[in-house]
Amino acid sequence: MDENNLSARPELPIRSKEYWRLAARNFSDVRMLVFASLIIALRVAVKMLKIPLAAGLSLSFDCYINSVGSMIYGPLVGLAVGAVSDTLGCLIFPSGPYFFPFIFVEMASSFIFALFLWKRDLSVLRVLAAKFTVNLVCNIIMTSIFYKWMLYVFYGLEDAQGYALINLTRIGKNLVLFPLEAVLITLILGALTPAFRSLHLLPSTQEKLKIEKKHVLLIVLLTAVSVGLVLFYVFFLKDFLSAHNFKLG
Repeated sequence: MDENNLSARPELPIRSKEYWRLAARNFSDVRMLVFASLIIALRVAVKMLKIPLAAGLSLSFDCYINSVGSMIYGPLVGLAVGAVSDTLGCLIFPSGPYFFPFIFVEMASSFIFALFLWKRDLSVLRVLAAKFTVNLVCNIIMTSIFYKWMLYVFYGLEDAQGYALINLTRIGKNLVLFPLEAVLITLILGALTPAFRSLHLLPSTQEKLKIEKKHVLLIVLLTAVSVGLVLFYVFFLKDFLSAHNFKLG
């Protein structure tokens, strides 16, 4: 029986050696490498494709392809796919100066999606948690830190100091897009479930993902919590830190 067949081993603890051994074995699995190459090509192809939703707000497609790929080939191949797709994307579609540390944002997003989705019993709640974590860790925290670092390297200390690590514009964009992106990822993974089952990439017992009322309520709750944290910073924490001469920007 194929060790990489999820129907054979539907769930493994992340902390187990077996989990990481199988994740590493995917580097020698031709089928996984072909699938990873397809994901890389798709991620590079959609780099410049965005749907404008409002002023300064647009919907990109990379996260959907990233979640599908990471669910199939796991966290270690996901790290490699993130690195390769970011490098090729910057070479083919350059936009501004190339700053190497941003590669870790792409790698981390693939890694996080895989930790939530690869060799897991898929559920809508797990997909929502994966996307929420990616938005928080990669899109808000890591991107803000690396962007400030890039400003310092290319434009000097003055521009870097003028950019706040707690960037309300970036946070606001991710809060607005999270519900829509989470729903779309769930729908896409649900639509692909039958095909992946037939290819033995998902266990035969995996049910198709369906969004229910409780999931909608969870999306609203997560968004409300995030908005509450932003408002807490704007109306209380920011003034408190300024009063104590503590700068985050």
